[in-house]
Amino acid sequence: MICTSKKLKGSLTIEASLVIPLFLFAMFMVLSVIDLMRFHLNLQEAVHQVARELAVTAYSEWDCTEGSVRADVLKRLDGRLMDKAPVKDKASGIDFSGTKLNDREIVEISASYEAELPYDSLGLFDYRFSTKCVMHTLTGYEKGLDARSVDDREEEYVYITETGTVYHRDRECSYLRLSITETSKDSLKNLRNSSGHKYYPCEKCGRKAGNTVYITKDGTCYHSSLHCSGLKRTVRCVPLSKVGGRGPCSRCGH
Repeated sequence: MICTSKKLKGSLTIEASLVIPLFLFAMFMVLSVIDLMRFHLNLQEAVHQVARELAVTAYSEWDCTEGSVRADVLKRLDGRLMDKAPVKDKASGIDFSGTKLNDREIVEISASYEAELPYDSLGLFDYRFSTKCVMHTLTGYEKGLDARSVDDREEEYVYITETGTVYHRDRECSYLRLSITETSKDSLKNLRNSSGHKYYPCEKCGRKAGNTVYITKDGTCYHSSLHCSGLKRTVRCVPLSKVGGRGPCSRCGH
């Protein structure tokens, strides 16, 4: 009787040499993705914290730029985490250009970056990631809320500012809700407000202005600082009988 079966002594070794590298590669990929998720969650939390802090302090002060927001977010990230982050160019690779801070009533912080996974040689993942937080500032105003007592509800309530000369019937009037734009002083000669007028230096801060100035759509002045009272609106809801000598706003007072 002749036996035709043969033992392949090296087959197990060959299979192991093929499977184990693939297994280790898959494990490294999973670990790198987990590391990326951990960084993204930390970045998301830092963005939320900064947005919340700006929303709380907006009532009393408003001095923030894209650069200051960037510094605050990166400060809240653990230094060692940032150094080992799977992000192209590390901290300098995080882009905050989508951040919008011109509207004092809304804070919108956006951070995007390109991930860097060392074992993704096949390009299986989308490398662009972003996170965003939009928050309404805590300015003490809620639409429809006023301080009327039961006996006063028949009287109309309007909105005034500390230095304004008119009263407003609409809280969303563009004269109350400023849209601040940052621009260069050199470009002012080509800019006009919504009424077609030129911009002149603010009596309080305009003459100290450097090349960077701040203007509004409906204003006639340019400002050197976001702290200037000309860029702030402290709005109060009062009975129409308490407006004093103020007249109605040309846009919403009639």
